[in-house]
Amino acid sequence: MENLNLGDLSRQMKLIRDSIELNYKKLEELRRKKSDIIEKLKSLREAALNHKNMRDEKNKLIAEKKQLRDQLHKEKNELSQKIKDLISKKRELLSSLRENESDLLRQLKEIDWKYQTTPLSLEEERRLLQRRSELEKKLMIFKRAREIDQEINSLKTSSEDLRAKADLVHKEILSLAEESKVHHESMIKSLEECKPLSAELEQIKVEIASIKGTIESSKKELLELESKYKEVRESVMKQKIEMLAEQTRQIITKRSELAERAAEKIKNGERLTFEEFAAMLAMKGS
Repeated sequence: MENLNLGDLSRQMKLIRDSIELNYKKLEELRRKKSDIIEKLKSLREAALNHKNMRDEKNKLIAEKKQLRDQLHKEKNELSQKIKDLISKKRELLSSLRENESDLLRQLKEIDWKYQTTPLSLEEERRLLQRRSELEKKLMIFKRAREIDQEINSLKTSSEDLRAKADLVHKEILSLAEESKVHHESMIKSLEECKPLSAELEQIKVEIASIKGTIESSKKELLELESKYKEVRESVMKQKIEMLAEQTRQIITKRSELAERAAEKIKNGERLTFEEFAAMLAMKGS
């Protein structure tokens, strides 16, 4: 029965050792998967962070470009207002005139011709010069109107330049916005890809913890079985020793009895058996 128990214990210990070894292999495989997933998550998170940084950089540029575009529009509006003011000023200047410039020039030319070719009294000369001065003042208004036209044209050119620059900046904003959108979508995609991997990683952690618990439980059970095996083996050895001691005691007793019988037979002159003779020699040798 004891030997059967030792065999059972030995088989149970082998099964547990095999189970522990198998669980260690599973544990190693799960750790490899865990390491691979962590690397994938690291790569995806780095990609997401890079796209976020690129998106934020584009958004920063967009904000700067919008500020520049708004400033250009503001400057263009200011020029437009200046142009309107100059047009109003020109209209106001010309509103006081009834003749056109060519008529005034013709009249001025006639006065100069008359002044140079016709004898004039002092009164006539005074009136003529007065009229000439009035014509020159009116012609100065036309001159000022032309200067205003030049200024308006210059401002219009500047205004068009500002509009073109603002349009160009607006196109840059649209291009940057598209790039920002691409980086944002790539960032979201990378983060979405992290979700199932993170869930799988958590499941693997649970499995690893479970297997570790199983291994520890198996080791504890194995330790108990090894202790039991040692206890049973020592009991078996003790029984064998006791049995051998009993067998030895019986052999010695029997040998002593045979030796005594042999001594009695020799004393009586009787013939000894082989066992009796051997027992007598053994007793003398001991």
